[in-house]
Amino acid sequence: MRIQQLTARDHALLDTAVRTFRGVAVDNHEPFLTDPASIAFVAVDRDEVIGWVWGLRQRHAAGYSQVQLYEIGVVATARRKGVGRALLTAFRELAIRERHRRMWLFTDEDNHPAKALYEAMGGEPSPHDDAGYWWQLGQ
Repeated sequence: MRIQQLTARDHALLDTAVRTFRGVAVDNHEPFLTDPASIAFVAVDRDEVIGWVWGLRQRHAAGYSQVQLYEIGVVATARRKGVGRALLTAFRELAIRERHRRMWLFTDEDNHPAKALYEAMGGEPSPHDDAGYWWQLGQ
């Protein structure tokens, strides 16, 4: 398995991920892939997309930058094999390299496997929402 950050040239990989995890067809992924706020990674095994994570870079009103992890998904046959952990790690490492102060996400309150992963990876439950998680990444 390899984790690959998507670039403007990766229309086919993003298209496969969107079809797999969202069940929709998109004619043109260029606006997403070329938007400086967009972040996306896929997990590929034997030329098959088995997972994805995507989110957005954000400028906070308090003067710092942060990233929101908007969605992470792994195909059923690849779950509990470290794919989600690898995707989350890649996303977090990018946020650290880019010197964002925080990373955050929301999940469903009853998504216990996801919550366990986020806590195992250093995410702290939000004091404001039962389904939010935060990572403090820097100053």
